[in-house]
Amino acid sequence: MKTRINKIFVLVLILFCFENCSSQTKKQKQYKEERNTAFKEYLNAQKIPFKELNDSVFSAYYGDFLYYEKKLKLESNPYLKVNKVYIHYITPASVQFVVYSDEETFCLSTFDLDMDGKILSFPENGVVKVLQPIYLQYFGDYELTHNTIKTRKSRQSPNKETYYYVNGSIKNDTIHFTERYEGKSKKFEKKTFAKKHKDNFTEVYQPGLVARKFINNSNLISYEVTGEFKIEK
Repeated sequence: MKTRINKIFVLVLILFCFENCSSQTKKQKQYKEERNTAFKEYLNAQKIPFKELNDSVFSAYYGDFLYYEKKLKLESNPYLKVNKVYIHYITPASVQFVVYSDEETFCLSTFDLDMDGKILSFPENGVVKVLQPIYLQYFGDYELTHNTIKTRKSRQSPNKETYYYVNGSIKNDTIHFTERYEGKSKKFEKKTFAKKHKDNFTEVYQPGLVARKFINNSNLISYEVTGEFKIEK
């Protein structure tokens, strides 16, 4: 009786494994078909001629397709305003401009922007105007997961390059940064023995400021900012 039960158990286990493998194979096949369909739609949208999806087509265009998909996903996220201008208040009368690009980099204004009538106007009825274009330079990269953002900046010294991370969360039009630490170079992770430190500052999206994206002489993403913004009350 015991031997018969064992045989039945083994048979059920084999059937379960077979069914599970079959299900996984179907899912993999379905996923591959969906990816190929999306790739074909990309090729057609870009007006790239092809007869079939062979190795040469994948080799030539699949990397661009993945890059295109990543940009689309980033641009359509409901949290971060990509290629738009955020401001950080250094003092009540001085700000910094920040733009997060659609290529997972971010750019900053390189000096404090004072509301003194030179580059920025004096506040008038709660509005400050950009009197001459302000240029933002590449400063690091970032990773976005739902409403959590991790920013990474690097600093070079004669012996090594150190990576600094400042992390926060996004709610409505405000990014609230709450922690910082030294991290690893290739992953958005904390170094094993690095300490986390509390941080507390915000960056606020300003729809009245316009960012024009361009590539500078160092082949890095940069922005030219014009327009106006409302001051904090």
